[in-house]
Amino acid sequence: MIRNCPWLVFALVFFWKVALFVFTAQPVPANDAFFYDGGVVHYLLHGGYFNPSITQAFPISGTEFFSAYPPGYQIPLLAWMSVFGVSVVSAMALHLTLFGLYLLVLLAIFRRLEIPAWCVNVAGAFLLLFTFHDRPDSFAQLMGVAALYSCIRSRRILGRGKDSNPAFWSWLMAILIIAALCTGLQIGAMYLGIVLVCTVAASHFAGEKLPVAPLAAMVLAPIALALAVKFGMPRAWAGFMENVRQTPSISGLRMPALGEILKVVRTVPAILLVALLLPISWLKQHEDFESNAGRREEIVLLSVLLPALGIIVASLTVITSNSIAFANYLQPLIVASYLALTASLRTGDSWLRLQVACLVPAVLMGSVRAVGMTTWGVACAMDFSHADSVKRVESELANHPPGYRVVMSSAFLYDAAHHGELTFYHSDWMAVAHGDSRITDVQALTTLKPEKLILTQFDYYRRYQTVLERARSNPGLKDIQVINTARTRPPDSYKSLQQVVQHISWAPVIVNLSWRAGP
Repeated sequence: MIRNCPWLVFALVFFWKVALFVFTAQPVPANDAFFYDGGVVHYLLHGGYFNPSITQAFPISGTEFFSAYPPGYQIPLLAWMSVFGVSVVSAMALHLTLFGLYLLVLLAIFRRLEIPAWCVNVAGAFLLLFTFHDRPDSFAQLMGVAALYSCIRSRRILGRGKDSNPAFWSWLMAILIIAALCTGLQIGAMYLGIVLVCTVAASHFAGEKLPVAPLAAMVLAPIALALAVKFGMPRAWAGFMENVRQTPSISGLRMPALGEILKVVRTVPAILLVALLLPISWLKQHEDFESNAGRREEIVLLSVLLPALGIIVASLTVITSNSIAFANYLQPLIVASYLALTASLRTGDSWLRLQVACLVPAVLMGSVRAVGMTTWGVACAMDFSHADSVKRVESELANHPPGYRVVMSSAFLYDAAHHGELTFYHSDWMAVAHGDSRITDVQALTTLKPEKLILTQFDYYRRYQTVLERARSNPGLKDIQVINTARTRPPDSYKSLQQVVQHISWAPVIVNLSWRAGP
């Protein structure tokens, strides 16, 4: 079965994700999800493409025009919510659909490269490592992998076969890379590097002419678009710079901390393992291959592996460590092409079996959160379901006067946004990011004086438990009442597990605040 059905593991993983979504509404949107989606939500519900919940930190994107992030993702989000409605479930369903489309394109790549079914199924196990689906990254990754598929279709040695229109596929590749860059700059740049290396290498080995115009377009067009926005839409550019200044990707040259190293090992174990095994496989090969099959697997592998290793090194030294998540989506491509390449090198069955065995602990290491969602997450859903959270949050927002101030987590803001008469503050952005967020959050609370906080378990334990403890000493705060609706404690409540299994409980933490009268 494994050897004859290259789609089997892919289908099982997708079925698992659909079951989690339908029965437990997982994965719960992370703390920054509504930052990206709030502009579309407000436009559809109240008019005006901006996100009022982030006004305190991003006045332009919060009151004028949401331009804190490239707009590529917001276009499909707008189309989707226009049809399926404005709700957190609608947003989650969109990301599940984007993931399904990513799987189909990935399978199309493997079919085009004629990767053996067993290699595809082993690679499919690493799809269990994709457990966050709530950012523009989902759409950017889809555009990027579709660009790689177009690249493969455009080059004869990579499986173009009898295709007669390489120009079409080259231009489609360029358009998709531009779309990826207009959705997520870092992910778009990653795939830009992949298709550039892949196209140049494939053209060299096949003796084909380089598609210079499409390659130039996908490099120059994003630059031209950025300049057009900067000089033609100065307020939109200023809104973009609001985000760049507060959430810079470049952290400065540093030595990697132990926690960052562990994050890389947990997130991309297969990439690290292939980087270690590949030189050994080359040394063990019995003979040089001359077939197109072996050559195309080598080209695709190196085209994807080298940028992935670059992201790993950069995440440990010059950019934020969270950027390692960008490379996670490359693992199935790297594993499948590497195993197929090793088989082509004829290194021997025993060496091939040993490598597959080495990949098993890599899957287990990376899929800890997937296991947590399937076990602990189900227990949390049985304790307090998404439907329960909707009812509880709605009851907390009912019968309040206009302007009633509420600080909310992303997961609850989608449905709460229907209450246009209330004032909502995104729990991550009550103030401009500056220094220790726990200190600025205490200052923001005393300045904004919200009457209520409605937080996810993650946001409460990660950030606000400490904030509220510090706020108690403020003379202007009369009383704090914390109501944790969770009876089953989530992993977020244990410090040793907060970095391992996150965002699996819908049970809200309700915080009622009362303030003394005064200036």
